Amino acid sequence: MASDRIQIILPIHGKLTHDGKVCEPDIYWIIEKWLARHPEIDSSTQDIRVIRGQWTTEDGLPTEVINATIKNCDVLAGYDPAQDADFYEYWLAEARYHEAG
Repeated sequence: MASDRIQIILPIHGKLTHDGKVCEPDIYWIIEKWLARHPEIDSSTQDIRVIRGQWTTEDGLPTEVINATIKNCDVLAGYDPAQDADFYEYWLAEARYHEAG
């Protein structure tokens, strides 16, 4: 069964900086940049769903894992969210997040 939503932002989460501070991603800035890069998407921000969940990084940092989806449409057929990862690559979720059940 085909999904009615397509993931546009891969799972991301906050990181601990070298000076011990927490750096959290600005998902709304990322989405704004994503929409600017994809003007062919005739969607409003109401079509975008941000999903958040609590998680702890390997550094012991409690953070939220965040990703975003949009309503499926013909324009996005075959879309790979990794092609726009330059907006958020610093915050990509650790590999063990994807392995966690």
